[in-house]
Amino acid sequence: MTSTMTTALTSTPLAAAAASTTVGDIVARFHDLAVHHGDRIAVIDAHCTVTFADLWQAGYEFVARQQPGDRTVVPVPARPIAATIIAALGVWLTGGIPMPVPATARGKQVDAAALQADSVGHWCQPWRAHLHADHGGDRHVYITGGEPPTSPRVADAIGLTAGGTALLCAPLSVAAVFDTAVRQLLYGGTVVLRPEFSPDDWLATVVETGADWALLAAGQVMGLIQQQAALAGWLEVVTRTLRRIVVPAAVPATNATLLAALTARTGATVSTWYHAPTYDGAFSQSDGSPATLTPLPGLHLRTADPAGRPTLPGVAGLIEASSSSGATAHRADQPCMPAAQWRTSGDIGTLDADGNLTLHRLDAARRYLASEPTTDSTDMAKVSVAALHQTLTAHRGIASHAVYVVPDAHGEPRAQIRAWSRTGLTPAAVAQHCTAHGTPCRPEHITVTSVGAR
Repeated sequence: MTSTMTTALTSTPLAAAAASTTVGDIVARFHDLAVHHGDRIAVIDAHCTVTFADLWQAGYEFVARQQPGDRTVVPVPARPIAATIIAALGVWLTGGIPMPVPATARGKQVDAAALQADSVGHWCQPWRAHLHADHGGDRHVYITGGEPPTSPRVADAIGLTAGGTALLCAPLSVAAVFDTAVRQLLYGGTVVLRPEFSPDDWLATVVETGADWALLAAGQVMGLIQQQAALAGWLEVVTRTLRRIVVPAAVPATNATLLAALTARTGATVSTWYHAPTYDGAFSQSDGSPATLTPLPGLHLRTADPAGRPTLPGVAGLIEASSSSGATAHRADQPCMPAAQWRTSGDIGTLDADGNLTLHRLDAARRYLASEPTTDSTDMAKVSVAALHQTLTAHRGIASHAVYVVPDAHGEPRAQIRAWSRTGLTPAAVAQHCTAHGTPCRPEHITVTSVGAR
């Protein structure tokens, strides 16, 4: 890949005077990287390689085409290309607040998102916005100072390194993914963006770019594990550069078997990270239980019952957080609240006596009933899997099978099937059989192997 952009620098940052201090710091850091490390690669996508000097110049040119965005929330169509980062930088250069949204997003929330954020007070230091559904299901614009991306605490905790290379195969419209990209760039590191995930392309990209850090969704981890026999050669090559794989925490609590298998095959440290829509959350090192998450620096967690009363250690409740570092978000149309105030993520979990978190259900507070602790999505997944096993056993063409439960991007458990067939079945045929028996599973979640290949 070669750079498709020309290098030309301006020596004066363009951040508007009224921008938050955090936005000013972001702009100053990008400018410093462009001036002093301009030849360093910033972004690699499927089309081009962009240096920090290229990035700054493109952001400067983006500003020239836009209306001033002083403290305005500006939707940024999020595509897996450098242009998304450039657009966000352009918004920061005018003192605005970028809100990455899916490139296909439509609706009143996005159209009405260009709003002034002055009323929240400068001390909130907003630097990013995102759309998030509240407990009633309505979507609102949230703004965050988060843990400022110029601070290395979160980056250090999740294993990013100065000058490292991070591989992202997840949508930049997801707050955790966008935040990770920005933190890596402000570390002077490289971000590699891929439009979609396939195990062989992912492994080839690690080798081609020398990526030492990667973010994988749970379903992507499953894809690597399911195809590990065919990818053994690639996996051995990957161990030469890949140090850390981070998997977003999900429910059921991160599958320890899958993570252990991935660690064994790649040699990389595999860690879990709980990044809630309203705050940076908790982090787990691979040498501990992957189901138990330790709060990041500056974040304080507790659990509460539906009435808002704190629950005792080991008792499930609504997860709440406060932050001494301002790592919380709030609705853009509401006043900024003190950092010490507790805010909920809408997720359910338990805390042990040491303050470590175990997740039980994601973003389902409106369905939480303290009197019905067994109705969470983990138990419902077990019931669905039992029925799916019966369906697969009833198919004469399936010699044997395995069913895995993997959380999707929203934390909802999804079944992944691996079947060994006597008759050359296709995933589509298995999916049709499952649907006919009332236990639907999509073809892309099904792998079929001939009996002799097991």
